[in-house]
Amino acid sequence: MDWTALIATLVGAVIGVGSTLTTDRVRWRRDTGERDRETLRTVYAQFLEALTGARDAISDASRSGHLPADERVELARAGILANGVHAKQYQLELLATPEVARFATDAAYQLLLYRDAVVAGHLRDDPECTEARRAFREARQKLMAAMRSALTRP
Repeated sequence: MDWTALIATLVGAVIGVGSTLTTDRVRWRRDTGERDRETLRTVYAQFLEALTGARDAISDASRSGHLPADERVELARAGILANGVHAKQYQLELLATPEVARFATDAAYQLLLYRDAVVAGHLRDDPECTEARRAFREARQKLMAAMRSALTRP
């Protein structure tokens, strides 16, 4: 019996099975990474959408100088709740990197400060309202940069 042919066949089979398993594992990791990134993309977009909707409602309230103060206050407060800012922030914090979560918390906090300026009776062109709006915008830009960075990592 020729052992070399049998050993060569066995080694070839082991190499073939090993390379197939390795290829499948690499493909699985790549697909899992893509699904994870797509999930993050969706959660990030939902949170940014909530921030934007709430900011728009707060901004509308700040422009409504003709409305009674209590109606303006209600519009500003309702913007946060109606857009689910806190719920979407918590969802983001569960999935995001600590850096993105920190920037998300800051952006939400700056949005609340903007809302508080409007609730305090300041209108859109008042310095307090303008400064709060700018601080929110800067916090949102930092958040978006961190999100982009987290999504481009391998």
